[in-house]
Amino acid sequence: MTYETSEPIGVKRFERILRIPSPTSFDVGDINSYVILPEPGSDQLVLIDTGVGTEAAWQSLTSGLQEHGFAIEDITLLLLTHAHTDHFGQASRIREASGCQVWGHEQVATTVAGFLPSPERIEVEKAFLQRFGFSAEMYDKAYDYRAYIGDIFRPCELDRQFQDNDVVAIDGFDLKVIHTPGHCPEEVVFWQQESRQMFSGDHLLPNVTPVCLLDIPETVDGERTHALSQYYRSADKVIPYNVRNIYPSHGDVFHDHRELIAGYKLSTERRLLKVSKILEQHGRLTPFEVGQYLFPKVWEEQLYAVISEVMGHLDLLLDEGFVSTRELSGVIHYELLAIPDPGAVFKPVM
Repeated sequence: MTYETSEPIGVKRFERILRIPSPTSFDVGDINSYVILPEPGSDQLVLIDTGVGTEAAWQSLTSGLQEHGFAIEDITLLLLTHAHTDHFGQASRIREASGCQVWGHEQVATTVAGFLPSPERIEVEKAFLQRFGFSAEMYDKAYDYRAYIGDIFRPCELDRQFQDNDVVAIDGFDLKVIHTPGHCPEEVVFWQQESRQMFSGDHLLPNVTPVCLLDIPETVDGERTHALSQYYRSADKVIPYNVRNIYPSHGDVFHDHRELIAGYKLSTERRLLKVSKILEQHGRLTPFEVGQYLFPKVWEEQLYAVISEVMGHLDLLLDEGFVSTRELSGVIHYELLAIPDPGAVFKPVM
């Protein structure tokens, strides 16, 4: 069986794997939920990711299952690749309808707290982003989506927290958990060794380069994870796997993850060069100022995405010794030390 990456996405069955897309209302488009169908003699029906918590997403999941003779009530286990709204949004409703177990990585709660923060958490975030050049008004604009998230995000407590290299026992279809943080702290992919199939969540997407969201620590002075640097360590971690089919959360099934990751790295190298040139031309800048130069047309409307993208690339340059930082009046500034040559950041993976 072959798969065309340009074909329209719809409910599809690949051997024991059923793909059910549902609408998100986000720029990324539909999200794919995957169902592992029971083998003969088993009643184990496993769902990977949920869709957002809207009636439209619920109906998509319901009708997709019905096409193959199943119902939401038949789900016995829900696995999360990560805790973003489109992956975890209707978990509570699914568990209430089916009585299924809900399993995800042990850091799921961290991401949920970021989407549905307490007042105390909001004050930490504001103070933290001020150090990058954000004003209080910019913060409010960057996070104005949270009211909507509160309407479509219905997370629930996990029944089990898994860790890297855990194995999810599924009749005839065991899945290995591979922790791949970067896009978010709890991101995992699932690997089915015998059939050489991988469920890649948002870690590997065929039509989207990595979006590694800015990590904000629990305190203003807390240690921050360099998310884009972390992402590429995770990407290198999955390169050795001899994958036959890859099932992403957005987009169609694809096959060559090594070629995809190489393309990601090339795109990132180009952006690193662009950021370096901005610092070379304008001198010492705050991250917010870099974002204004890097994304002049969209920075006002996409502040959170812009600061995440800027900090990811500044972090990479800092980690590799191409920039330095200095704090002036409580705000961090970046200064260029050297422009990276092609291939200077990403070393070959053996």
